[in-house]
Amino acid sequence: MNRWLQLAQLNARVAGLALAGRWLDHRAVAADYDHAAPTYERVWLSHLRQTTDDLLQRLPVNLPGRIFDLGCGTGYVARRLAAAHPQATITAVDISDAMLHQARGQADNDRITFIPADMLAFARQQPAESAALIVSTWALGYSHPASLFRACQRLLPGGARLAFIVNYADTLAPVFRAFQRTMLRFPSRVRLAAWPRFPLHWPWLERALTRSQLAVEWHEDRELQITPPPGELLPWLRQTGILAGFDAMLDFSADAGAFFEAELAPHRSALAHHFAMAIARRL
Repeated sequence: MNRWLQLAQLNARVAGLALAGRWLDHRAVAADYDHAAPTYERVWLSHLRQTTDDLLQRLPVNLPGRIFDLGCGTGYVARRLAAAHPQATITAVDISDAMLHQARGQADNDRITFIPADMLAFARQQPAESAALIVSTWALGYSHPASLFRACQRLLPGGARLAFIVNYADTLAPVFRAFQRTMLRFPSRVRLAAWPRFPLHWPWLERALTRSQLAVEWHEDRELQITPPPGELLPWLRQTGILAGFDAMLDFSADAGAFFEAELAPHRSALAHHFAMAIARRL
C-alpha cells in the first residue's frame, strides 16, 4: 500500500478516536503496569538500579519530616529513602495497584505509606511546604512534567529539593520506530489517541524548572545500553513496562504483533535508554 495512503488512513483513525474522546489516560498506563508488576524488578529495574542509586546517593541524608516518592512503582526508591532518612516518613504514590501490591510486600518498615493515586493529583492536594524532599524516578513522562514541577515547588520549603530521572522522547528509539511503523501498517488496530508528554531534551526541562522557581543544582543526560534476552521481544517489553500505555493504544494480536517483531528484530542490539537526571532546589 502507498505510504501516503497509509499515513492518511492512520491520521483519520487517530482523529476519529480523538473526536470520540478515546484518549490514552492514566488508567490505561496503570493497567499495563499492573501486567508488568510481578516481573518489573527482575526484568527491568535490574537494568536501572545503578543509575537510580547514583541519583539517591547525591541527596542529603537524615532529613526529618515528610518525603514524597512520586511514581514509586514496586517501592525500591521508597525503601532506600526510608533507610537514608530514619527520622522521616515516606509517602510513596503510584497509579498501578499491582505495583503497589508488590511494594507493600517488600516494605521493611512502617514509616512508608503507599497510596494509589495519580502523582500530579496527589501533589496538588498536599499542604504547601509539606515535603522535606521529593523524588520521582522513571515516571514523570507519564504525567505533565511542567505542571508537576509547579506542584512540587509549592510543596517544598525554601532550599528543599526535587530529584528526578525522566526518559526522553527518543529513548529506546528502535522500539518506538517499530511501534510507529506498526500503527502505519495497521491503522485499524489503533485503539486510543495519545498526546506525547515525554520531554524532547534538557533545555525544555531546564526552562520548565526555571519557570517553576526551581534552581538546577546538578544535571546529567545519559544513555544506558540495554541488552534484551534471547527470544521474542514483545513479551519481554510487556514484562518491563516499556510499552505501558502504548500496548493499550495498539492491538498487537496476530499479524500486527508479528510485524512489530520483524521491524524490531534487526535492531535488538541497538537499544539505548536515553534520559535526564537532575536535582533542583526551591529558591
